[in-house]
Amino acid sequence: MLQFSSLEGEVMEAESHVKNKARSKSLMSRGDFLRKVGLGLAAGIIMSGCDDDDDNGKSGGKDVYVAGRDGNFAVLWKNGERQNLTDGVRVAEAISVFVSGNDVYAAGFMRNAQDIDVAILWKNGTAQNLTDGTRNAQASSVYVSGNDVYVAGYMRNAQGIDVAVLWKNGTAENLTDGTRIASARSVYVSGNDVYVAGSIYTTGNDPVPSASLWKNGTAQSLIPNTLSFANSVYVSGNDVYVALVAYGVGVSSRLWKNGEVQTLASPGGANSVFASGSDVYVAGYTATSSSSRAVLWKNGEAQSLSDGTRVEAYASSVFVSGSDVYVVGYERIGTDGSRSIAQLWKNGVEQTLTDGTNPARAYSVFVK
Repeated sequence: MLQFSSLEGEVMEAESHVKNKARSKSLMSRGDFLRKVGLGLAAGIIMSGCDDDDDNGKSGGKDVYVAGRDGNFAVLWKNGERQNLTDGVRVAEAISVFVSGNDVYAAGFMRNAQDIDVAILWKNGTAQNLTDGTRNAQASSVYVSGNDVYVAGYMRNAQGIDVAVLWKNGTAENLTDGTRIASARSVYVSGNDVYVAGSIYTTGNDPVPSASLWKNGTAQSLIPNTLSFANSVYVSGNDVYVALVAYGVGVSSRLWKNGEVQTLASPGGANSVFASGSDVYVAGYTATSSSSRAVLWKNGEAQSLSDGTRVEAYASSVFVSGSDVYVVGYERIGTDGSRSIAQLWKNGVEQTLTDGTNPARAYSVFVK
């Protein structure tokens, strides 16, 4: 049976905490909670420019890359054509994609024969293990700046605590000291500054995750004293944006900008942020007690991407290229919701990437 990624395990702990504290009588079931948070995981999402589609699946002569999973396979789609990054024998996911020059990078993980998740960076389809496979780890986001390749994720230490990590050219730098659970989900480089979004758990007998942003290794809490996850970071000029999921009376999607927090929807979640000119786009979902819809916010205004015919739908990543807006995510199908299809929306028009045979998700999109 396919298992959730480590982020969903972390979210499961948070949801359990919220229930135990009885913060909200309206909180969803554990399965609903996990699915509604989604695995936007923060794919480090970057910019380019684009026009209309042509017959070979390209978008105005440019290539559209999508990272995700289908069944046990870590998958990279290029203009809708699938490339398996793994052999499907064990669970694997490609969670983030970045293209630099002629090189295509993907970050994710693959479970080894000892049932341990190994953080992996793929370059042009060739895997590089970032960890040795003795303890669980995951790579959640990749960003390339010049000759340097940055990967954000986590590694479990000898004490069984997840440590937020930033790899630069394959060398790991711990962002936390290993005394508290932490994870890094998104990385963005602007000039000489390296930004990482993630979460650090509080101390004490009742720890909860707190959305955090690291700048050049120094962390700040984005919403102090609030159970929250930071899923994506984007920098435009002097403005720093972070997409958040936060919990109080219920779950809400929020956008952090330079210290100010805007609530986009409640209940809902924000998985990815992208700024283009004066416009700010956020991908995520809105939810009711019985369903959820994939949503794109533009300057705070919501646009539903899914039509509501399926019970659950989530947007994981957004990328703006010229006048075109690309969003990827997934929708659950079947009476029991055990299967899902990976989706790509361009300017609101849906393209299905998988056939629904297996659980599938699209996590990250990049256009070049």
